[in-house]
Amino acid sequence: ASQGYLEADLNRFKVEATAECCRRIHGELEVAPVTGRFRRSLAVGDAVFCCVDRIETRQLIWNAVRDRIRFFVDGRMSAEVLRVLTACDEAGRRHYPSTLFAAAEAYAGPCTAKSTIYCANVAAGLMLSQFAKWLRGLPVEADVSLNLLTAEWTVA
Repeated sequence: ASQGYLEADLNRFKVEATAECCRRIHGELEVAPVTGRFRRSLAVGDAVFCCVDRIETRQLIWNAVRDRIRFFVDGRMSAEVLRVLTACDEAGRRHYPSTLFAAAEAYAGPCTAKSTIYCANVAAGLMLSQFAKWLRGLPVEADVSLNLLTAEWTVA
């Protein structure tokens, strides 16, 4: 499956294909794609969007950046179920670590199934919505879950 990328982007690093797409939308946008695994020493800005497949990678990223950033959002999904966790205030920063767990407890559903690419797009939209609210100084929800199949929406 292409995971939402163009056929021409297959066999390229996702970050490079995404950066190119962003530059096509807005030519003056500054994007600094980093290929390779996350390293604790990686320079980050004020905001981090965490979109990784493994819970232990989420924990590594959170532990490395939590004291260096002002906004953190983590998008999780499996098939038609998505969860967006945001840590940008005291409550969110307290809540987020409680959502991390041992890898053995993780549900091993297929997040890259062709039929669920729309779920990833919805998750991305919700992550950007949280970011836009934060930029405007509006309240941000710490934990949002949405089951697209059953139309169940939970905000905590």
